[in-house]
Amino acid sequence: MPRPELAEKISISLNEGNIQEIKDLLEEVHPSEIAGILQTLDPEDHQRVLEALDTDTASEVILEMDPEQREELLGELDAEKIAEIVEEMESDDAADLIGELPEQTASDVMARMDPEDLRDVEPLLKYPDDSAGGIMQTELVKVSEKFTVRDTINWIRLIADEIQDFYLIYVTDEDDSLLGQISLSRLVLATPGTSVMNIMEPVEHEATPYMDQEEVAKIFQKYGILSLPVVDDRRVLLGRITADDIMDVVTEEASEDILQMAGVGESLHPLYTPTRTRIALRTPWLLMTLIGELFIAFIIVYAFEPTLKKVAILAAFMPAIMATGGNVGLQTTTIIIRSLGMGTINIRHILRIILSEVKVGISLGIICGVIAALIGGLISYDQPDVIKIALAVLIAMVSATMATSFIGVAAPLLLHKFRFDPAAASGPFLTMFNDIFGSVFYLFIAMLIF
Repeated sequence: MPRPELAEKISISLNEGNIQEIKDLLEEVHPSEIAGILQTLDPEDHQRVLEALDTDTASEVILEMDPEQREELLGELDAEKIAEIVEEMESDDAADLIGELPEQTASDVMARMDPEDLRDVEPLLKYPDDSAGGIMQTELVKVSEKFTVRDTINWIRLIADEIQDFYLIYVTDEDDSLLGQISLSRLVLATPGTSVMNIMEPVEHEATPYMDQEEVAKIFQKYGILSLPVVDDRRVLLGRITADDIMDVVTEEASEDILQMAGVGESLHPLYTPTRTRIALRTPWLLMTLIGELFIAFIIVYAFEPTLKKVAILAAFMPAIMATGGNVGLQTTTIIIRSLGMGTINIRHILRIILSEVKVGISLGIICGVIAALIGGLISYDQPDVIKIALAVLIAMVSATMATSFIGVAAPLLLHKFRFDPAAASGPFLTMFNDIFGSVFYLFIAMLIF
């Protein structure tokens, strides 16, 4: 059933108070689809729909919801209900959800959790959310170095209900230190009486708990692995990170970069983030841009007023020059930020990259500049200074695209070098820089020519 039709039927059932019909409608629907349906309903209906689901499905739906929407929903549930939901989650997801709760609520939830579930979750709460420890899960398959293949298979059968989607079996010594790993296929094909020490393979890639999640994502991407063990300084096995955890990281990091490039700074939801919060987060960036633009206006009025009075038609070409320069700069910045995120470039390449991108910027500026100059000549054909106008447009266009290409490379790389988020190089900063070269430099050239 299409989502709009299903959402409409659920809405009707809610109005009629028919909870059983909601259960029937959502019985075969994937949790991510249910989360999408909830976004189309009024916030006050979310809890009623959630109560119609079994606890396992409800826990998956909550994980699929936007953070702001999830926060609002959890605020309406009591600690007992939240504890039931958390117990159905894998340890990493449970730790993330508890970490989002107010301190008192989190304490109440943990006090009501099953001790065995709490033992898996509690160690993860001490790690930062964006670290390997923050995204790892403690549920994994590990066996002693003294085990045989038969022992290992029997152990897996015993714990199969507790652990989902495992790809590797980790071998540890009596101190829980990681010795090696065995793929599931290798285990199944081995002779039952064989020692696991004889069939295990060395662990080529591993993470430490405080490693940044972006670094972990790069390991998955570079080596195409499905699971990564997390060990401490003594190589004690703490947990594992799976490919689905990394998909969430990649999505989160991409969203963060997009918001940074827009000058917003962090995740904002148009419905669930309070209006005051959205205003407070967006105002500083806009004020920074406004001050920069007013400074440019001041320069234009006091330095170039005679030029504009002399040849007023020059003002008509300023938006085209600024827009072209801005687009070239944004394209360059996006390419650099993506390459930094994928780990395919670093600060050592700065000179080569700058030369390469500036060459592209100049070429694009010449192409666009020639076209703009020709059109400018056609528009102002009856002006006595038509050649000078076209020349000013051409030079300004090339200068603007060359300058924004340079800043589009240099700013992200330098910010990355000094451990700032390179996505902050775009948005307001690039806008102001582009306008300086697009308008002020254009009028400066015009002043020299005229």
